[in-house]
Amino acid sequence: MGGVDKHSPSPSPPPRAHPDPVLCPRRSLAMACPLEQALAVMVTTFHKYSGKEGDKYKLSKAELKELLNKELPVFGTKQMDEVEFRRLMNDLDHDKDSEVDFKEYACFLACITMGFNEFFKDGPSKQPRKK
Repeated sequence: MGGVDKHSPSPSPPPRAHPDPVLCPRRSLAMACPLEQALAVMVTTFHKYSGKEGDKYKLSKAELKELLNKELPVFGTKQMDEVEFRRLMNDLDHDKDSEVDFKEYACFLACITMGFNEFFKDGPSKQPRKK
């Protein structure tokens, strides 16, 4: 007799890749689009430095200094004195717990990104488009 056996389970569809490579590590970051890769780097960079001391989901003052010096040297403490760094920390620390959580870090990166956009938008290299 031919046909489908009603008692055998139907094959399940193949698993789909999760759109977020950070939440689903089985998906290769190499397969991700550039913007997905950038988001993953932002998240993994935060967690690379957070939790070395104290809360693993927040950056202490020392952890923030290390992150800035190694990952964003243009904003690192070599470029600013202690007073400027304290001002930056105070500006980032919206909830005033003396640490920078991921939301505060993400807001900081968004502000830096907006500054970069303004710089490149108004930069001297802006030329009229060719027709």
